[in-house]
Amino acid sequence: MPIPVSLARELRSIDGVRVWQDAPLAPFTTIATGGKADLLLTVTTSPALVMVLRALEGSDVSWVCLGAGSNLLVADRGYAGVVIKLDDDFHYVEGLPREETLGGTSAARSVGTGAAVTVTVGAGAFLARLAAVAAESGLSGLEFACGIPGSVGGGTTMNAGAHGWSLSDVVAAVEVASPAGMEWIAAAGLEWGYRSCRLPEGTVVTAVRLVLRSGDPTAILDHHRSLLRTRRTTQPRGVRTFGSAFKNPPGEAAGRLLEAAGVKGVRRGGAEVSSVHANFLMNLGDATTADVLALMSLMRQGVHRTSGIVLEPEVRLIGGSFPWETDRDDPQESPPTDG
Repeated sequence: MPIPVSLARELRSIDGVRVWQDAPLAPFTTIATGGKADLLLTVTTSPALVMVLRALEGSDVSWVCLGAGSNLLVADRGYAGVVIKLDDDFHYVEGLPREETLGGTSAARSVGTGAAVTVTVGAGAFLARLAAVAAESGLSGLEFACGIPGSVGGGTTMNAGAHGWSLSDVVAAVEVASPAGMEWIAAAGLEWGYRSCRLPEGTVVTAVRLVLRSGDPTAILDHHRSLLRTRRTTQPRGVRTFGSAFKNPPGEAAGRLLEAAGVKGVRRGGAEVSSVHANFLMNLGDATTADVLALMSLMRQGVHRTSGIVLEPEVRLIGGSFPWETDRDDPQESPPTDG
């Protein structure tokens, strides 16, 4: 439904909120495809975010929160609703033994080797940068995130992971905003799964507390760099992609299944399956979301045909539906469409 004029006016009146009408979303995603949002809000403070959620709660307008846009696909027709992006106050880190990074400086403090160190991070911070900062500060536990291009908030929402680790292994608590205000939720009180974290409905992650371990910075950085080297040789570099297209089925690797299905290098319009890693889709420069979805449908059909396994998407789609999301889910007969 169209955004009511009264709602748009109310959102514009909130201190700490900027409102963009008919905002292109492609520049805010790493795949760089898709249409516009009815409204894009950049929110700079927690009180402002709570007020935004209260305003939206009293309307029938749909909304989503946008992180780094690394696991997001926007329909070509855009998103008929409100997109929220966290800014300013949500980019911070506290509790590092050496806090000379991520925008602030403070005196170093001594931490014994192997000691648990609790670090609080704003949801807008970038995971890969945070992993590097932690390693440089002699903290272990986030090395697996060294190549994950998402934000802390988005990564928590999808329980991002790599190399056999995920955020649920190091998150102690999650701070969320809701129309009722701000609250911290213990990680044990959340339902974590493979690439999922069930948060209370209508909430937005604003910060997380991580429990890391102190250690030898040289050894931690060596491990960090080793994982980065592996990632650079096994995944495409310097391309527009949203990362893994499909989740790994239990006991299997989606990339291996897709390679066995022979989809590497297959192209539709301006989109192509990477020849380096078959679970990565690339925007060659002029791809549309319809091109990407056509390839995803073909990839899914290929794996079902060769292995009998039905792949599920890891990427999130807003403003449309996946081609196979019909009453009769047949991976062999799904017409490509962006909804």
